[in-house]
Amino acid sequence: MCSSCNSMCCCCPDENGGNGGNGAVRPILTDQFCCNFELNCDATPGDERFVWRSRQGDQNIPVAGTVSVSYIGGCADPLQVNIRLGGENGTIVGQLFIPEQSGGPGNLANCQSITLQQFDTLEIICSPGTGQGNDCEGEFCLTIHYPSPFPLV
Repeated sequence: MCSSCNSMCCCCPDENGGNGGNGAVRPILTDQFCCNFELNCDATPGDERFVWRSRQGDQNIPVAGTVSVSYIGGCADPLQVNIRLGGENGTIVGQLFIPEQSGGPGNLANCQSITLQQFDTLEIICSPGTGQGNDCEGEFCLTIHYPSPFPLV
């Protein structure tokens, strides 16, 4: 049984060359951030729906982590959130369907979270439904983990 990251059994991907290959140790980095969103109802599928991407240059870079979305309110009920691997046309690896909080906009937000091993794109779809208003408002927060691009020396 492995109880410590200091043992040689590689229970932690950033120890003993676990994620760097060829013995290179790459520390696991963590970032946390939140962003508000306000999306128009009936928005044509496109860039507006894709509120976050993990990219380096022109390549998608998969991360692990937790996605939390708070839906304040709007025209969608429920608000659809797709978490993708492989960019905008990639595979949906996680989904959230967040109902509007009873009472409509102005009340407390309804929040849902999901933790995934690999994803690189966050899409929020504001489709007109039984909700109120002309847009969808809320906040998304990400806590992501990824290997450093630079090995320890």
